[in-house]
Amino acid sequence: MPDSARPLTGWPVWHPTAAIFFVNGALYGVWATQIPLAKIRLGLDPIVLSTALLMLGAGAVIAMTGSGWVIQRLGTATLIRISGLFFCALLPLISLAPNAAVLCAIVFLFGASGGCMDVAMNADASRVEKEAGRPYMSSFHGMWSLGGFVGAGLATLMLEWTGGSLQALIMAVVLFVLFAWGQRGLGAGHVERIAGTSQRHSLRPAFLALLIGVMAALTFSGEGVVLDWAAIFLREHLGADPAIANVGYQAFAGSMAIMRFFGDAIRRHIDGVTLVRGGCLLALAGLLLGPLSGNVYIGILGYALTGIGFSNIVPVLFSAAGAMPRPEVQIAAVSTMGYAGLLAAPPLLGVVAHATSLAGIFYVAAAGTVIVAALAWTCAQGAGTTRRVTEAG
Repeated sequence: MPDSARPLTGWPVWHPTAAIFFVNGALYGVWATQIPLAKIRLGLDPIVLSTALLMLGAGAVIAMTGSGWVIQRLGTATLIRISGLFFCALLPLISLAPNAAVLCAIVFLFGASGGCMDVAMNADASRVEKEAGRPYMSSFHGMWSLGGFVGAGLATLMLEWTGGSLQALIMAVVLFVLFAWGQRGLGAGHVERIAGTSQRHSLRPAFLALLIGVMAALTFSGEGVVLDWAAIFLREHLGADPAIANVGYQAFAGSMAIMRFFGDAIRRHIDGVTLVRGGCLLALAGLLLGPLSGNVYIGILGYALTGIGFSNIVPVLFSAAGAMPRPEVQIAAVSTMGYAGLLAAPPLLGVVAHATSLAGIFYVAAAGTVIVAALAWTCAQGAGTTRRVTEAG
């Protein structure tokens, strides 16, 4: 193949979308540091605080349902730019909310802008994979994880010498500068407009995308189990010290972030179906290690194994959805169902814990992982990307 005919790959095609993923994750990371500050500043009781947290997810899910429609008319690049601007601008306003009602409203809009940005950037990531003829989705999601880690870390350090309002403002400005730099590389060529009624695509997702959405919901739920219950399980069920108990989620998140940066290389040699099934097998083992062993350190090892297993499942799911016709609609459906699963998991699993035990939560999550593995055949839709990589290699 002549050099002029080869698809553009490497840093030029990767860094604009990677920067967007990083900024999105970092903004959520800074938001995490604002939650306890808002609770103290406004004197929020647990119910009101839970309502505010629910507003974030509700705003994201509602916005995601309409993101496919917006992308069909404006394109992914335009939606990324609009939603990213609002996402950055709303962050400092959270620290200035005078009461709980205003806080809930701002958080709802913050979640909505983040949700729109999430769908648009995953749609753009799918476009990059198609144009480059090689997988990039895992490293993009790795950049999101890295952004969350860096954003939360820097924001926490800043609180040592400044207040929450100034911290949020500085971080918002810094991240907006990075966002402005990254979005320049998206370019007008990334916008695909749909003109005329006869050419307007249906907004109804494909049945295959709905199955992938179920997989995303179960995977996000499994991740949410570790996020919400790992430390509690280690502390209350296995008797770990609080400091040791917190290591459980750190092991999970760290292993997941690291493995996502290896995911693209793995996907060049392993198809999506095999990668999902292998990841489910590792996650299944990891989720069961703690409850079955009764040992704190084996439980922590299990969470790390779970992070490795889950790390590249969601990127494969988005790649598979993006490989279908009308990718913006399919990705919007998968994103919405995934986040809905994440929102529904905590209260439902709380009922499971009340009816059985804390260990029962992880058994339910393990059962969900088995279902994801059983539906892995749906990811064959994204195998074209891997085949193009092999042919172009």
